[in-house]
Amino acid sequence: MKGALWFLLSCKRYLKRLPFVFLFFALPLGAFAVSWMGGEEDDRIRIALCAEDTEGLAARTMEELTGPSEARGKMFVFYACSDEEAVREEVASRRAECGYVFYEGLEEKLDAGEYRRAIGVYTAPSTVTASLASETVFAALIRNYDKDLLQDYVMDGQAFDGLGETGNAARKEAALLAGELYNKWSSNGGTFRFVYEEAGEEQAGYEADSGSRPHPDRDAGSAEMASSGTLFPLRGLVAVYVFIAGLYSAVSLGEDERKGLFYPLAPQSRLACRAAVLAAPLVLAAASGLLALAAGGLWESAAREIGAMAVYAGTVGAVSWILKWILRQPQILLCTIPFFVIGSLVFCPVFIDGGRYVEGVDAVGRLFLPYYYLQFFA
Repeated sequence: MKGALWFLLSCKRYLKRLPFVFLFFALPLGAFAVSWMGGEEDDRIRIALCAEDTEGLAARTMEELTGPSEARGKMFVFYACSDEEAVREEVASRRAECGYVFYEGLEEKLDAGEYRRAIGVYTAPSTVTASLASETVFAALIRNYDKDLLQDYVMDGQAFDGLGETGNAARKEAALLAGELYNKWSSNGGTFRFVYEEAGEEQAGYEADSGSRPHPDRDAGSAEMASSGTLFPLRGLVAVYVFIAGLYSAVSLGEDERKGLFYPLAPQSRLACRAAVLAAPLVLAAASGLLALAAGGLWESAAREIGAMAVYAGTVGAVSWILKWILRQPQILLCTIPFFVIGSLVFCPVFIDGGRYVEGVDAVGRLFLPYYYLQFFA
């Protein structure tokens, strides 16, 4: 009971501090403002698409281009039309700058090297974005086609010729794995290669250039951090904000202890009241972060968001308590906050995922708590 009372009084104390109140409201309001301004699609270039095949390469390319991960925050907005005539009308009326039609049998034509009437392109006479749009469309097409080529190679190549009667099953399993790995590494900027070895029953393996073994069970679309929203850095900033709030709360608790604030309490009540004082600003920061995620359009589900934030905030509180106990002096802990801020922003995937480009960045990022919260949503 005393712990709950101290928690409420501590929340009231922090809400009387103007800098804390400013940060509490600034993050959600800033996220809402940027999301609202970035959510307008009027300034983006509209591209019409049509696929005559309802499945296969053309359908997969259409799905990728018109999907939310491609359309949000990009230069182009791709949308599907019912047929070629509809694409032509969209371009002629200038509702679309360009239009692309994937004709029937696209995949078979590419396999045979026949490129005539494989893809139809319609462009407005005065457009200056046709080349950029074509690069985007054909890049998506090649990504999907390369996956087919890789799987065909695994099925028909010589790598599994020595497997005897179990060869067909092994080829199918390897082709499935190849497709999953291709989706993962093409979506997060990495590359991979197959390495075939003859070592007992282990006939094939793979290596990835990021220094960590891929997880084919993961959804390939999850490799792009925060792809479900328009504010890529927002979740990372929330993670850092909560982390720093926990460290600052530990500093404040140390100052209260040094002033003898808890001495009048009964010994059995001191621990609960200390924990309440530590938790108060952390809970307020976590609430502010959740509001910012909702305002910024990154909210996935209540159970997932609140559950992840509760575990993360609890971990931050525990680590902050341990650091306070190790360092003893609140001034020393206060001096470490810039280190944790810079380290979290540089080595954790807040703005960019440095692990894609520099080996070892992920290993350093694991020293900072925001890394684990962000990986949960990766």
